[in-house]
Amino acid sequence: MTDPGQCTTHEILLAVDAGSSSIRCTAYERVESKKQDDDCAGSDVLKNRSSLERTTTSNSLPSPIIRTLENVSHTIKMASVVPNTGYIRINEVLAAIDECIDQVLRLLRLQFLSQKYEVVAVGISTFVMNLIGVNEFGKPIGESATLSYACNREDVVRECQKLEDYLGNEGTRKIYQSTGAPIHPAYALPQLLAFYRNVGNANDVYRWQTISSICIHRWTGDGRIQLPISYSEASWTGMLNFRTCNWNEIMLKLLEVLSTKDYHAFFGEKGFLPLMPGLVDFDGEDIGKESNSSSRGCSTLLKSGIPQTRTDESSNPYWERWPELRSCRFFLGIGDGAAANLGSKCGSSSLTEPRIAITIGTSAAARVCLPLPASEQPISFSANIIVPPGLFCYRVDRNRLLLGGALTDGGSVVEWARSLLSLQSKESFDVCMEKVAQIYEGNRDSRHFSSPNSTISMVPFLSGERSTGFRGGARACISGMTRETTPAHFMYACLEGVILRLGAVMKLIINVCSGLKISTLEGESPHGKGEKMHCVIVASGNALERNSLWRQMLADCTGVSVVVDAESAEGTSRGVAVMIAGSTDDGNVEKLSVVSNAKPSAGASAYWTQSSICQENLIDAISPTWTN
Repeated sequence: MTDPGQCTTHEILLAVDAGSSSIRCTAYERVESKKQDDDCAGSDVLKNRSSLERTTTSNSLPSPIIRTLENVSHTIKMASVVPNTGYIRINEVLAAIDECIDQVLRLLRLQFLSQKYEVVAVGISTFVMNLIGVNEFGKPIGESATLSYACNREDVVRECQKLEDYLGNEGTRKIYQSTGAPIHPAYALPQLLAFYRNVGNANDVYRWQTISSICIHRWTGDGRIQLPISYSEASWTGMLNFRTCNWNEIMLKLLEVLSTKDYHAFFGEKGFLPLMPGLVDFDGEDIGKESNSSSRGCSTLLKSGIPQTRTDESSNPYWERWPELRSCRFFLGIGDGAAANLGSKCGSSSLTEPRIAITIGTSAAARVCLPLPASEQPISFSANIIVPPGLFCYRVDRNRLLLGGALTDGGSVVEWARSLLSLQSKESFDVCMEKVAQIYEGNRDSRHFSSPNSTISMVPFLSGERSTGFRGGARACISGMTRETTPAHFMYACLEGVILRLGAVMKLIINVCSGLKISTLEGESPHGKGEKMHCVIVASGNALERNSLWRQMLADCTGVSVVVDAESAEGTSRGVAVMIAGSTDDGNVEKLSVVSNAKPSAGASAYWTQSSICQENLIDAISPTWTN
């Protein structure tokens, strides 16, 4: 095989990860399969970008390979969203994204001083849900016109209650099964209702966009076109029919009717739909087929890189700032949860051996990818999949779903406890965690739970609850403390509280996977009756990857092995690169390179069963005190 360094040009992919606690840009190299490497086919791909485009949809080409470029990454730590209100610090986020790209391009120039390279594609993942109100020129109105998953405001909680009362149990159930999301403050509809009822400048919003679409709009400088958003980002709003990949008409009508008394005067005769972005897949392949006129013409825009001038004939500052992106292809944004699954090699799953990705960063989530093309008659399995209460079901792309559950607080619970207990130094935190490990070993191996400190329970809803109860106005609670309770006991309760909620999500996911009836068009089952399902959890996210105790607790709680993959560090960024490189054709399961495997401890199930009961009882006891 020819040394890649001898090829004419290196293909570079940029992956932007706009997270809730940091903004990151990472460079990857796209390396062709062995057969193509032999004749340096990578350079041919650059000369004819259509081959890059074909790999995103064709199963006939060899799957490309990506590799991380060492030390060609830049991260800016920042709080992208305001806790509780969920407002997005949109101007700071956009500036941080630009700065990260600046630095990565600078590092690329240094790394390839004597070699040719070309940035062929830029992809973006964002924290989801996010929606930003923009004016007719595509510029954000301001923080008050931003919506995000982190919202837990009382006015939005009240809108949820009004919606549930208006819809009734059956109407609420139908929307859940259409959108894959419950009525909850983390989703767009109740936030939009509160916005149009209460915000004075609501009529300044020309259209709602996402962070990724605003970025591409800024970089390309085409003021005539309002970019669509991907099925992935749209799905996380809780307003997309995940079966058909269209906006849910009932929810749009509810927004029109309930948000204002005179909605015809406010929204116009066409209603609210024109204010929503068009819908396409992340690669733009469906652009032009979408009925929303704002989507037309965007296909060319996404493939044309950064132009020298804007549509108003003014100079585009990004032309000189980022010359490497003048001929690249942009991809629309995908949800960070979808990217994390793909980046941790959980983009395709066998239902007899499902890979379930569990991520603990600032937040936490457990998710499994399932095949379901957006079609009236999907090939993979019946479109009548039932989303169980407690889980969400979102789109990854036109062919795949993401079933799972999320916690608004994951690693943030530990950071909160560190601050509360004054354990900010590494030394003090490490000492505390050693004691936590000893507490866990003693609790897990004990046949009796008689120690007062072994009965401490925590409900980790510092920023509200999503899975599994989706109760608005939820708050955190620690119960069972005594005079003998130490900082280590307190920290242990925090770690255990998060694991117990993920364990509850895992039970629901496994139940769906084990009970799902798979059939081909001929009606034959692809696996034999009674074949046992063997799950594996692939860990990702800094908080989980760096904490071996947390991984062992997760394995013991769920009864499933928890592995760390050598190639899946910074899984969200890697997932973006995998998507835009076209490395995830359906059924193409990447091989795991396991560097750590936490296996369930014998005899641990009794302890975790008891702990789960204690936490559930605590939630039932305190939930009546939450705002309804």
